[in-house]
Amino acid sequence: MSRIPIALLALLACLLAACGGGDGAPDPIGQGRAIYGDRCSVCHGDGGQGGVGPSLQGVVETWPDCSDHVEWITLGSDGWKEVHGDTYGATDRPVAGGMPAHEQILTPDERALVALFERVSYGSEPRQAALADCGFDSEG
Repeated sequence: MSRIPIALLALLACLLAACGGGDGAPDPIGQGRAIYGDRCSVCHGDGGQGGVGPSLQGVVETWPDCSDHVEWITLGSDGWKEVHGDTYGATDRPVAGGMPAHEQILTPDERALVALFERVSYGSEPRQAALADCGFDSEG
C-alpha cells in the first residue's frame, strides 16, 4: 500500500482551507489556520491552549497591534531580545523560552495570516477589526 507524502497532505489542507470565501477568494483566516496547524500548533497546541509554548488566549492583550504580533513571529525570542530588549509585548513579559524566528520559514504574508488567525481564534478580536489591523481587505 502506498503512502501519501505528508507534504502533499499539507498542500491539500492549505488548498481546502483557502477555499473558504463564497466569492472564490481565499479566506485569510482559513489560510492562517492551515499555516498555524502546520507550524505553530506543535508548541502552542491545536486549540491555542499552550504546551511547550504559552497559551495564546491573551494574545491581543500581549500584542494590541497586529504589526507587533507579526514582528514577534518574525524575530522569535532571540531576535526580539536582540532588537528590543529583555521584555516583549504590551504586558512587558520577560523574554524567555525558545520561540523560533520564522523570518526564513514563513513569508511575510504567511506570518500576517498566522497572526490574524491567532487574534480572531484565540484572542477573540472581532474578525473585521483583525482583518483591518493585520492589513487584509475587510471583505476577505
